[in-house]
Amino acid sequence: MKPFITTLLSVLILIISNTYSFANEGNLNFKTISVPPSVKDPATYKKTASTLLISCVDFRLRDETEALMEKIGLLDSYDEIVMPGASLAVMSEKHKHWAETTKDIIGLLKDLHNIKQIILLDHKDCGAFKVVYGAKKVETDEICLHKSVMAAAAKKIQKSFPDLKVYTLIMGLDGTVENITDDLL
Repeated sequence: MKPFITTLLSVLILIISNTYSFANEGNLNFKTISVPPSVKDPATYKKTASTLLISCVDFRLRDETEALMEKIGLLDSYDEIVMPGASLAVMSEKHKHWAETTKDIIGLLKDLHNIKQIILLDHKDCGAFKVVYGAKKVETDEICLHKSVMAAAAKKIQKSFPDLKVYTLIMGLDGTVENITDDLL
């Protein structure tokens, strides 16, 4: 009976460790996979997207970001640039090529999808901000730092694209989103 229990425990440990591995690394062992479309007929999509969302790459907030876009009525009606620090993609002196790339993409999507507005979505506890500005500075006055960078980013975008409205939002790790657009005007 003892060898059976030992074998059973070994099998369970193997199953649990494989499940853990898939949960953390994904199961990419397939040739083809079918993902159901979000609408019955994808051909019915409009040729425009009213909004460009510039959000952070942080994996912790992907579901919350999509939920936000659904809650404000923009799900399946927006393009997205995902860059470290979101507004840092427009303003980082340390990574100037991010700003050039972001500007090029904005211009392309303005022409291609007729975007009318941009949402800059920063979030609290952002690692990119800590890398660029230092953890101590971010900890000291995180919201003011985000507001400052977002204000400069919004101004820079509007200088290049004066017909686009820019909104600035900050998301907490709990999914709470504050619209700070009016605070910056």
